Amino acid sequence: MDPTNSKTVSADSSKTDRATASGQQGLVFWLYRLLRVREAFIVAILLVLIVIMSFISPGFRSEANFRAVLLGFAMEGIVVVGMTILLVSGGFDLSVGANMALTGMVTASLMRAHVSISMAVLAGLGTAAVVGLLNAWLVANIGVNALIATLGTMTILRGVALTVWEGRPVSQVPDAFRGLGQGVFLGIPLPAVILIVLMVVFDILMRRGRWFRQLYFVGSSERAARLSGINVTRVRVITYVIAGILAGLAGIVSTSRLSAAYPNSYDQTALRVISGAVIGGCSLFGGEGSVIGSVLGLFFISLILDIGVLMGVSPYIQGIVQGVALILAVVVDIWSKRQMVRR
Repeated sequence: MDPTNSKTVSADSSKTDRATASGQQGLVFWLYRLLRVREAFIVAILLVLIVIMSFISPGFRSEANFRAVLLGFAMEGIVVVGMTILLVSGGFDLSVGANMALTGMVTASLMRAHVSISMAVLAGLGTAAVVGLLNAWLVANIGVNALIATLGTMTILRGVALTVWEGRPVSQVPDAFRGLGQGVFLGIPLPAVILIVLMVVFDILMRRGRWFRQLYFVGSSERAARLSGINVTRVRVITYVIAGILAGLAGIVSTSRLSAAYPNSYDQTALRVISGAVIGGCSLFGGEGSVIGSVLGLFFISLILDIGVLMGVSPYIQGIVQGVALILAVVVDIWSKRQMVRR
């Protein structure tokens, strides 16, 4: 065999291998870049889903359906704003659903006792803030793992709501209070308007606010944040209080919408909210995420559930879909971090 031809074949083979590897790296890099622009990616998927379902199911594009989706999504959307702040700073809260229920029960009970609407709402928000402080004390001061601390708080709050009110709902709220959850502003349900305002304000603060930028440093490396002079304990306390208050606000708005408060409601809220935030770009390891991305991720889940209802899919299967979506989002998050390290 001609040695020259052998060398030529070897060189050509080497070039082909390098080109293939380069092509694979280029594909991986393209996918990585696409996943980093998570917000645009989710918007594209949402648009595709909306277009497809508009042809498949005429009821999907009806005003009544979109209004129902917005109303159901708005309350958890308010919660996901606070959850985003926590996730970015390296924490999370499993007690948000129980917090919503307890806050709604307190607010409705005070109004039934003829306390003014404004004072009842303030008392409800105060209750939610105390819940946030309790979580912050357990996590930031005592050093309890966030999973254990907020899981314990969730169980306590649910037990308190069921024990004090003996499992019975509180209804007969004032008509003036119902406007908060049932009102309309410029043709948009008022809960959705509240969510939009909170989303815009907190997204700007997270991107531009000097104090809120600290959350990314704390979430990325708590030790490095402490060495750079950031008061990590204070950051933890404030983030848990904000998340608690927003969960309480969601509970109050939901009570207004339903004209009643229920002690055993919102038990799946934490799962959906965390799933939406992770799908929207937040990392369970902290240091990443945006409010708009989290809201879009949660809206994606709400839209999937709505499509499931319209298509007659069993609610048990919808639960499976939510779990799979969360696992896939976490897998993508881990994969993207590994790619970033390799590069």
